[in-house]
Amino acid sequence: MEISETATAVLERAYDAAARFNPDAKIRVYKRNDEIQTGFADAPQDGDVVVEHEGMILYVAADVGEGLLDTTLQHDHLVMRQD
Repeated sequence: MEISETATAVLERAYDAAARFNPDAKIRVYKRNDEIQTGFADAPQDGDVVVEHEGMILYVAADVGEGLLDTTLQHDHLVMRQD
C-alpha cells in the first residue's frame, strides 16, 4: 500500500490528536460499506497489517486492499485508488 502526501497529512492530524488523549493509540484503516474509514485502536485486530509510515504506526484491515491511499476533493475523505 502506498500513501499519498494528502492522505499522510490527514492521518498525521488524526494521529497527533489521538496521542493527546492516549499515547498508545494508533490509527486503524478499514472498510465500511465500501468506503475507507479510520478509527483509533490500542492493538491490531485479527488479520490487520501493521504499516509504519513517516513515524506513524497504522493498523490496516486486510479488506482495504492494495493501491494508493489518497484523498478526494471532499476534505479529509480517504479512498483507495487502484491502478
